[in-house]
This record gives sequence, C-alpha cells and structure tokens, in this order.
Amino acid sequence: MAELRKYRYCGVNLCLAAVQAVIFALCVLKGSRWYLWGRCGTDLVLRDGQYWRLLTSVFLHADIRHLGSNLLVQILLGNPVERNIGHVKYLALYLLSGIGGNIVSVLYDSALGVNTYSVGASGAVFGVIGVLILLIVKGRKKLRRGSSLLARAAFAVFFSIYSGFRNPYTDNAAHLGGLAAGVLLGLLLTLGMEDVDLRDLR
Repeated sequence: MAELRKYRYCGVNLCLAAVQAVIFALCVLKGSRWYLWGRCGTDLVLRDGQYWRLLTSVFLHADIRHLGSNLLVQILLGNPVERNIGHVKYLALYLLSGIGGNIVSVLYDSALGVNTYSVGASGAVFGVIGVLILLIVKGRKKLRRGSSLLARAAFAVFFSIYSGFRNPYTDNAAHLGGLAAGVLLGLLLTLGMEDVDLRDLR
C-alpha cells in the first residue's frame, strides 16, 4: 500500500497517459478522421492559421508502438517530476512543452521550404525530461555516493535524439524544441526549490 500511495501525487501524469490511450483507441475505431482534424503541419498552421493543431497533435499517435514508447517514458519519468513541482505546474509544463516542440517543428520545416505532418507527445515528453534533469542537478547532494543518475539521464536524452536523427520519420525538431521549452520552463518552475524528492530514481 505504501508503494501505491506515492501515485496519488502523480494523478495528472497518469490521467494524461490515460487520455492519450483512449484517444488512440477512438482513432483506431474512427479511422483517419481524427488525424486529419488534429495533426500538425506547416501549411495548416502557418498558411491556414489552424493553431489548435499545435496542441491537438500532442494527443495523437501514429501507431501502437509510437504510443507505447511515449507513454512508457512519460509514466516512468513524469511521475517524479509531477511529485516535485505539483499538479498544475506539471500540466502546464507538459502542454507548453508539447506546443513549444510543435512550434519549433513548424518553423524548421518552413525555413527548409517543406511541409510535413506530425503527431505525438514526444515534444511534451522531452520537456518533462528537461525538467527532470534540472531536478536531479538540484537534488544531487541527496544521491548516494557514486550515483550515475545524472549521467544516465543525460545519456537517455542524447541517445533519444541520436536515434531520432537516424530515423527519417522522426520529428527531431519537435524533440529538441520540447526539450528546450522544458528546460526554460523548468528554470521558472523550480526557482527557489530546495527540497527535491528523488526516491524513485536512485
């Protein structure tokens, strides 16, 4: 029971994961209609002014593997972030990082003169990872001697970005944009924070 109680501090993260799973199930049942309405694309956002896509695309995933990989990282790494910064701040971090990643993606494609469509919560997840690294840095004195937690977190980010550049279908601009948004937001959200709880990440 004590192990389960800690999840009451992570309600927003778990609800976001559940919402994405439900939306994916609906997309499977309803076909391409939801993707056509919610996906993000340079022409749709900049030319047609459909700015809602910067948010709606965060909750859409291309397939079950795409959904599963994002949710796995989100749940494992998002819970300690929410527990440290609080529910409202975590929700703002998640949504703004996702939007920020999509903005960078749209501007990058526009600069290259290409138009691609993208979906997924990767930008939001990278934003969460960015804040997690800030929390680890702040709470590093609480880590046991010789802990490699910070190095492992940094390697996870590097490997994810490296893997993305090797896959032509990965929206790397959204990943980097989400990470940058997360770090910037994290600097504000953790300002003055002294007590960092890293129980799950030792």
